[in-house]
Amino acid sequence: MTSREGIISQENFIPPKQGKPKDTSGAGSRSDLKCSEKEGAIRPLMPKENYGLTLQERPTIFIEMPKTSARQVVLMFRDETGEFYERAFLPIKSADGIVGFTLPKEKQPLAVGKSYQWSLVVVCGETVQPDDPVFMGWVQRVPRTSELESELRQKKTAIEQAAWYGKMGYWYDMLSTFMQAKQLNPDNAKLVAMWQNLLESQGIGKVKFKSLK
Repeated sequence: MTSREGIISQENFIPPKQGKPKDTSGAGSRSDLKCSEKEGAIRPLMPKENYGLTLQERPTIFIEMPKTSARQVVLMFRDETGEFYERAFLPIKSADGIVGFTLPKEKQPLAVGKSYQWSLVVVCGETVQPDDPVFMGWVQRVPRTSELESELRQKKTAIEQAAWYGKMGYWYDMLSTFMQAKQLNPDNAKLVAMWQNLLESQGIGKVKFKSLK
């Protein structure tokens, strides 16, 4: 693959420097957390510094979720002061692969120019418990300017778009663009190779791809 095609990885993602919160440490981000010893580890797909930008109103959080007894997750966003912003209980419609969770449209979108700490709790039982797997990261929503839109329109393929997102620091948009492309072309050899490159950069082996809406 060319260097442009290899953009789908942590190593080729250029993290944003401006607007980054002072503390972007993630809880459980690199740990092998699971609901029980009989189940596989649950891992998030996120940049090494746990911080990325997005142009989306409601960015999708992707995780590797093997077969699990859990039936739902809690996705929550807090602002930089730690104040609650939005929360949603989301069903686990399928597992055993990479899945994504997004705030429903009835929930308020992230404010432009603001940074948020998201947390994703995998509810292993009937209710949330202190020892449930928890993952955290940071995201900032940036405005869609005419200049950005013009640059993005010049990227004709999903691979070019994902490369541009990665270069600009838009981790969540980079992942979403790639996931959508792979969903539409699951047997595309180039996308399959890029997918494996992404997983290896995350310390994840070969897994199935699924998407939760």
